[in-house]
Amino acid sequence: MNSDLLQAARAGDREALLDLFHLQRSNLYRFVYRMLAQPDAVDDILQDVWVRGQAGIAAFRGDEASLKSWWFRIASNQCLNWLNQRKRWRTDAQLMGEQELDNDPEQVEQFAATMGDPSLRYEAVEHVAFCLSCIGRSLEPSLQAAVFLREIFEFSNEEAARILGLSEPVLRHRLASARAQMAGTFEGLCQLINKTGRCYQCATLREFAPEDHRGGVLVQIGPAKQVSAVELAEALLDARFEIAREANLEGGGTAALHRLFFTSMGQREEASGAVFTPPDDAEADV
Repeated sequence: MNSDLLQAARAGDREALLDLFHLQRSNLYRFVYRMLAQPDAVDDILQDVWVRGQAGIAAFRGDEASLKSWWFRIASNQCLNWLNQRKRWRTDAQLMGEQELDNDPEQVEQFAATMGDPSLRYEAVEHVAFCLSCIGRSLEPSLQAAVFLREIFEFSNEEAARILGLSEPVLRHRLASARAQMAGTFEGLCQLINKTGRCYQCATLREFAPEDHRGGVLVQIGPAKQVSAVELAEALLDARFEIAREANLEGGGTAALHRLFFTSMGQREEASGAVFTPPDDAEADV
């Protein structure tokens, strides 16, 4: 069936291409949402993906099995273009946001109204996914794309490299760099999982929610046996990725609260975040 749609789309059938796009739209939405961490920009990026898909489908030479990667390549390029025009977030952006909230009566009022909304149900697993997107925004964008495609959306190294237009060795280098940076950031930040960091936001936010609107408690995560500090950091990062893959960050019970946080953090970090710098392996991409 999809092969018939693909053949028709290549021949210029707009409705056939639209059907193929909708088969991946929810996955593309999740990817773009988590890459940008700016909900208001997601639909515009998806519209650009659709327009570029229309322009490029006639030249597509793959089969229906590779069509997903094709759509993700278009989406990745649009995300990278968007991110490269903006500042990287600071690794402690969430703590800065918490301090800002405490000192801004208007934000306190918005927060209270959101937490008091009868439709809200606070889920700590969704907050873990939120944290991953925030830390992702502190990475150089091409590193962020590599680690999200591989670890959250579970593309193989070969597929992720093809999506990003890289060789597999360069993809593996970027993936390792991204993982090391994220593991190091979480090590000094996340108290809920590491029990040594400065941030306990997952648990404290749950206490703000009405009792009958609280999801399950997220217990400490760790390997079953004693491991080195590096292995522990890697294991905890993998645990976060596993949680984030299953969490409905975009439309779950806590989505309204995270949209509020993403929007305010984006405004603040654009004013004071880190200026973009090219990846240290840029020459390897040529």
